[in-house]
Amino acid sequence: MIGSPAPRRVLLFFIDGVGVGTDDPDVNPIATGEFPTLYLTQTGTPNSKIGPPGMSWGLDASMDVPGLPQSATGQTSILTGINAPSAMGRHISGFPGPALKRILFEHSILKRLRAAGRTATFLNAFRPEYFTMPEAHRRLSATSLATLASGAPFRDWRDLLEERAVTHDLTHWKVRERGYDLPDRTPELAGEIIAREAMRNDFSLFEYFETDRAGHAQDRNRAMHCLRDLDRALQTVLSRIDLTTVTVVVASDHGNLEDSRAKTHTTNPAVFMAWGPGAHGSEVEGGAPKPRRLTDLVPFMLGAMGAISTA
Repeated sequence: MIGSPAPRRVLLFFIDGVGVGTDDPDVNPIATGEFPTLYLTQTGTPNSKIGPPGMSWGLDASMDVPGLPQSATGQTSILTGINAPSAMGRHISGFPGPALKRILFEHSILKRLRAAGRTATFLNAFRPEYFTMPEAHRRLSATSLATLASGAPFRDWRDLLEERAVTHDLTHWKVRERGYDLPDRTPELAGEIIAREAMRNDFSLFEYFETDRAGHAQDRNRAMHCLRDLDRALQTVLSRIDLTTVTVVVASDHGNLEDSRAKTHTTNPAVFMAWGPGAHGSEVEGGAPKPRRLTDLVPFMLGAMGAISTA
């Protein structure tokens, strides 16, 4: 209809294993200040070429459950709004098992949005074997299960080569190490693709997990490589996306890379930043409060979209 407002959209730019850590650059590679969009430390605040985020702080990843936060329960909480560690009685690492799968299949934000008539998509391209291997042999992450629950199609390498999708490592460096013959891609081109696709869909998800691997390996050079690529890609996303209609949410599931002294995850708050219309004001549409823990992200994002009830 002529004159109808543009739809409110959300891009969730998910980065595995990055917490809000010390200001000591010898411990925390983010504290070097070399990566301005990611410069969230105990006292440091992020910035970008288009300005600072409207919101930036750490999110409680423990959620009243003792122990180190882990990926399976943390990501399930991010993608469903359910306190998965509490439901399981503990933090669970790696890939979701049957109980977490049930939570994802019932409460996935992608499923909820598609059921409400909105579009929702996962921007990562899946390698060719994924579509041919027996289902029992697939190790599915929380992001993949949340997409599967929604019925949204997965993107493949045809989408990748036709610039409608990105790999988890942005530039193909990791998949090329594994023997796949893909052309090099700059972080800027990956950012352009993410921005373009996010403006075509109501909700878009991108996942990057090499940061968590670098943290576990205590590999400083690898960590700096990851952060450099992420900063360049995110700068491009923010410069190319329509921030009058799209809220860009950058979030992690737990700490790790920000403390090079430990091979394990940390209890530091998980990184959270947001740019765009949903990142301004004390509350967003629908009454969703500012996020303070991982479970607050679903109501926050739904409210930023004006999508469906956040209850």
